Amino acid sequence: MPVDDNVSQKESRVLIKFLLENRMLMSYISILMIVYAVWATIEVLTNVSGATWWPPETGIPASELYVNPDNAQNINNGWVIGLGAVFGTIGIMIQYFYRAAPYVDASMQATAALIISAVKGEEIQESAEKLAKEIVAAEKEEEAEEAAEAAEAAEAAEAAEAAEAEAEVEGAEEETNDEDAESSEEETKRKKF
Repeated sequence: MPVDDNVSQKESRVLIKFLLENRMLMSYISILMIVYAVWATIEVLTNVSGATWWPPETGIPASELYVNPDNAQNINNGWVIGLGAVFGTIGIMIQYFYRAAPYVDASMQATAALIISAVKGEEIQESAEKLAKEIVAAEKEEEAEEAAEAAEAAEAAEAAEAAEAEAEVEGAEEETNDEDAESSEEETKRKKF
């Protein structure tokens, strides 16, 4: 299957390349196709009305088929009708391709540019939202770290205060021990005398 797809893509590219390279020739040919389609339409209408004054006569006289000399209509030739329809369609498509396609192409390019700018705008919006979320997350982490540091500092301060309080209590006990020791020394000296 992939081989067939590649072949059909190459064929379509060849046709487009031919149409683009032979623009003047294809424009004249498409105009001739449209003229033929118009002639075929007029021929069909004249055959239906029975007018035989428009050469060449492409229809078959109905009087020969139905053996009725009063019938003036001609029966239309299928080849004239079919080719007129095909040539008219192709001619109009080629004219559209050459005349309107540049405007359509420019319009499509402008639309594509708008779509791309909208997508870029959405990407910018998404990246800005992502950046804002990252900033908020970083601030929350910093606040958590600061809170942890403050808690550690408070614990350290409490530990220092507790150590100071213990030191004061020990210092007070030593002073009382020293005073007791001095008073006991004095008592022993007094007793000796």
